[in-house]
Amino acid sequence: MNKYYIPQNLDAPFKIAFLTIFDFVVILVPFLIIAFVFHKQITALIVSVLLFVTLKKMKGDEDNHFIKHFIYWYFPSIGLYQATPPSHVREIIG
Repeated sequence: MNKYYIPQNLDAPFKIAFLTIFDFVVILVPFLIIAFVFHKQITALIVSVLLFVTLKKMKGDEDNHFIKHFIYWYFPSIGLYQATPPSHVREIIG
């Protein structure tokens, strides 16, 4: 047994079982909120699975930064990237 974990790729995300942290949060947070606040465990499970499947279909083969890039292009007023120009600026002269 190796006591050190060596990832196959340098940019391989950390995983819990077969889910990345982002996928795990997408499943866990809605489940906990709906299950404990509204006491609807079956509904919480269905909503969590639907959100997870929708996220996987949206992402496709992209990485976890897909959501940040999506927000940058379609919701530029949020301003996730401070060092880059807004997405509506198509040409930079300079």
